[in-house]
Amino acid sequence: MFVARVVGHAVSSHCHPSLKGSKLMLCQAVDADDKPVGAPCIAIDLFGAGLHSKVFVSTDGLGARHLVHDDSSPIRNFIQGIVD
Repeated sequence: MFVARVVGHAVSSHCHPSLKGSKLMLCQAVDADDKPVGAPCIAIDLFGAGLHSKVFVSTDGLGARHLVHDDSSPIRNFIQGIVD
């Protein structure tokens, strides 16, 4: 799990069936000083995070596949909460 800032969203004309209807957000990991770290990643959003929201992102692939109810889903990351 890591802290990230939502920097955009992903749109796909074709996707894995397990991801249909899911809101996919582009999340940039940040350090303690809120500076970007590494490359951004895509995460499923269940909490309604908006652009520039600070969020907790989980990298638990098993948990992400459980959320979409499909053990063969390619998703690995999901937003676990929004930081106030």
